[in-house]
Amino acid sequence: MTELAAFDQVNWLALASLLIQVGFLAAGVWFGRNVLRAMRAFQEQVGAILKLSITGVTGERQLSSISARQSHAEDSPYWIAPAQTETIDLPEPIESGPSRLAVARHKLFLWLRTPMRGAAMGPWRQITTWLRATAGS
Repeated sequence: MTELAAFDQVNWLALASLLIQVGFLAAGVWFGRNVLRAMRAFQEQVGAILKLSITGVTGERQLSSISARQSHAEDSPYWIAPAQTETIDLPEPIESGPSRLAVARHKLFLWLRTPMRGAAMGPWRQITTWLRATAGS
């Protein structure tokens, strides 16, 4: 018993440091579990939304029975029930101008017609001449 008391008196700082490190480890594990739970819930919600957007949503929405809703709720505790809204058909795009390819080709020809070098000096050339002038060469 005296050896243990003597050990505590000599190494109290190491023992306190060990206890603090164990506390930080426990806090880190607790925080990590909470972050992973939140990430898991977010992934499940995004997965459910993607599943609704990819599959035929109208077929699932017509099944408005209570048993279908309960089966979705049993799959995940984070399930968000879809809203009962009507789908809106988007109008067909009206083609009233030139195609993208024609516009891109016209822009390419305009770019090729512009002169590559103008009468003014380019910015890199101005910098190099300024550096040479200050260096005295």
